[in-house]
Amino acid sequence: MIVAIARRLLVSVWQILTKRETYRHFDNETIAYKMLIWSQRMDEKALNGLTRQQFAKYGLLRLGVGQDLTRIVRSGLPRRIAPADEVLAIRPDLKPPG
Repeated sequence: MIVAIARRLLVSVWQILTKRETYRHFDNETIAYKMLIWSQRMDEKALNGLTRQQFAKYGLLRLGVGQDLTRIVRSGLPRRIAPADEVLAIRPDLKPPG
């Protein structure tokens, strides 16, 4: 039983990493929230000059999701996510080609 669960978990992780896709059971707001939580645990050096809201949008842009997302609500609290233009001004390498 444990081997079967481990195998399924490994297959899921492999698919996510090799295809560079988001976990299909998460919506964009959940991913943005996870990025915000992750940024709160980082120090200023790790954020590399980005605010926490910009870091969350940076992560979304790298994953190719949530381009229009600027606000999420979790546990009844609204949380701001930086607009894509703000992050693209700082990190132009994320701009799509063309």
